[in-house]
Amino acid sequence: MFAAIIEEEMKLDAMQRVWQTNFRSPGALVFEEAQEITPFVNESPQEVEKPLPNNILSNSTLDYEPIATSTFQVPFKTKSLKKPLKPNHLILNASDNGDFPAQYTITPVEGHQFPTVGVYIDKRILPGFKYRVRPLSALGGSSEQKKCLFGGQGLVLKSIGRGYSRRFTFENEKYFWSDNRPEGFAFELEVVSKGDKFTVFDVNREAQGTAEIVEIEEKQVEIGTAVGVEAIEKRVKVTMTAKVEFYETGVAQMMPVSGIAICVKKPGQDRALIKKIINVNIKHHRYYFTPGFKNAFRRVTVQGIDINDLPTKYTMTGLQPYEIPVVGTYVDPRIIPGFTYRIRPNDRKKHLFNGESLKLQSIGMGYAKRLTFGSNTKLNPSNYLWSDNHRDGLGLEPRAVLKGMKFKVLAGDQILGEATVFRDDLPQTEKFMEKELTSTGKYSITKYIQIDVICHIKLECSRLSENEQLLRVCGLAVVQKLPGNNQAKVLKVENVGLDSQLYLLFAHSQTELTFIPA
Repeated sequence: MFAAIIEEEMKLDAMQRVWQTNFRSPGALVFEEAQEITPFVNESPQEVEKPLPNNILSNSTLDYEPIATSTFQVPFKTKSLKKPLKPNHLILNASDNGDFPAQYTITPVEGHQFPTVGVYIDKRILPGFKYRVRPLSALGGSSEQKKCLFGGQGLVLKSIGRGYSRRFTFENEKYFWSDNRPEGFAFELEVVSKGDKFTVFDVNREAQGTAEIVEIEEKQVEIGTAVGVEAIEKRVKVTMTAKVEFYETGVAQMMPVSGIAICVKKPGQDRALIKKIINVNIKHHRYYFTPGFKNAFRRVTVQGIDINDLPTKYTMTGLQPYEIPVVGTYVDPRIIPGFTYRIRPNDRKKHLFNGESLKLQSIGMGYAKRLTFGSNTKLNPSNYLWSDNHRDGLGLEPRAVLKGMKFKVLAGDQILGEATVFRDDLPQTEKFMEKELTSTGKYSITKYIQIDVICHIKLECSRLSENEQLLRVCGLAVVQKLPGNNQAKVLKVENVGLDSQLYLLFAHSQTELTFIPA
């Protein structure tokens, strides 16, 4: 009998083991799977906790309590994740900045904004940097609801006053006090502005082109600040649209651009300056930007493609955008006898022939082409050169309007007065050229050249002014050379703009000003 009891107990124990194997608890199963998936346990109290992988969800995002202990991170998968609620207020304590123990409750600010209210001033707000200031709305509103002060313009912060009410003084004599609004203010950093110009460099530190900022696409977010004895440096994430022109193509294209702008303010400077923009990605290539158009790095590649010329190829560095290249056996087809040019060796700043604008008389044939220019003497003319005289090449600037030229000023069909060119120092740029077949079977050549000169202008209409004025004049000069003529002539200057309030009268009446040679 005793043996039968022992046998029954052994059978019952075996049955329990089989039942426990086939019917494990869900908690134990999850726990054991978690051990196999993510078994990282702190072996010692001194070991620093490792960051979680991106695919691991923190406990705060789960809508139930995980079974695993704190030493395990279980990658639960759930379809119903609770999104963290955005706080409806922000508590600021000025004592955290070493100031008065004043506490404020304001509307939460965005990631690109720095709050200021009463005696609380965010430590990232520093004089010398440019900010937009946005008044905050009352609690329950949005930090983007109100329009920025000063017409929405970003201004350089000059100084921050002391005392209970802090005065913020900006450029252009703009200012306000930190306690002007109990709701507070939000400062928005601006390091890159619309219209800024940059030179594009590749990872090998070779200039590749230029970029002009057309539009700021996203808010500029500060990602770091370093305050030192020698300088204060801010790093800001920027996203914008830029007009990028690569030297190789010479074609400007609108492109999305993003990067990290490094802005530095040194002691003695009244404002911070952009040092460079790094990590710029354009068409899957990495670049960096430096401020300003640096024409000394500008490269132009030319190639002789004329059937009567040699198939040579040259690369010139430092040519100005308004200059036309001549190098080795290559003479640009835009250089035509009968038109006036100013000549500069590419490796120098000074122009040849005492900087005079001379008419090109002829272009010789052969390997090295002789360019002969007009001269005051016919007995022993010395105004000539060969295309290969300078190893770095030559830059020829087209000239249309010269000092001493006289024009009649027309508004529509009415003559208003006359203008005399006083100075022609600024560059003149050829925009485009046209060839037109004449009745003789030969072509006339017309060039359109952008000018920017200073003129003495005397208006005859007593209603406007009888006094002679010295004004800056911009426009598009139309220069034409007819077949059989060895001298191109200025037909007119159209699209004229005057640097004067007088021009507003013509713009308002939609009257176009034109200069006709007197």
